[in-house]
Amino acid sequence: MRETKYSNRVSLLLIIGSFTLVESVKINNLHVPEVIRHRAAVVLDCDFTVEESDQDLVVKWFFNSNNQTLVYQWIPASSSRPQVLGILKDRLNLEYAVSAVDSNGKHRALHILDAGPDLSGNYTCSVSTLQSEDIRTKSMLVFVPERLLIIRRLHSSVGLMRIQCTAEGVFPSPEILLRSHKRELIETEITSEQRGNLYDISVSATLKALEEPEEFSCELRIPQANYTVRKETVIYPGNKGLQITQDIWITILSCVPILCQRIFQILC
Repeated sequence: MRETKYSNRVSLLLIIGSFTLVESVKINNLHVPEVIRHRAAVVLDCDFTVEESDQDLVVKWFFNSNNQTLVYQWIPASSSRPQVLGILKDRLNLEYAVSAVDSNGKHRALHILDAGPDLSGNYTCSVSTLQSEDIRTKSMLVFVPERLLIIRRLHSSVGLMRIQCTAEGVFPSPEILLRSHKRELIETEITSEQRGNLYDISVSATLKALEEPEEFSCELRIPQANYTVRKETVIYPGNKGLQITQDIWITILSCVPILCQRIFQILC
């Protein structure tokens, strides 16, 4: 008899526990693009459902810092506009509405007007009521393509020359590679400097002076954005130390699919 009462009590506790685990708030999808281009407008959407019986719905967005930095808060039951804080202040379109019909989801999304590299990081959406809460996190990279990519010959000692490739204004920190189409460049020197949120990077090599024209190529990569560009330059022998006689313009090798069309439009 005691065993029967004990088993019934355990069953009751399990049933109660199962009800407490039910979450009435559910984030169905967190739409945060992995990569976007500098100065692009973008919408980060937190698609959720909530039970009609739930009370005190609050939608929050956090940026980086282990969900400690609140950047956006909206209370659907309040008549006030969403509250924007920190890094997103004055950078959102607060008139943006996901739906004019769904009052609970109207201002759930972030409409960023002008994304910069400082907005790269983790975005966390928190949807909570008095009854339950759901949280999701995704990361976004705002990449900045180079504003300059150039190969040049620098002055060096007699019988030698120095070839340098420089890229300026890139984010995040890129990879760079210098090649000759005629000989192997065994030793190259890479230097990188951060200015604000952007990086300048250069690669150089000291070689024997040219006896005939030689083609050099420089490849710049941003692996996180699946972005690669290459510039090729023919340099001629002689005493015109800094003169570049022929350039073959930048070639896009690969890029994020959604960005390719826009990049080609800019370059063309």
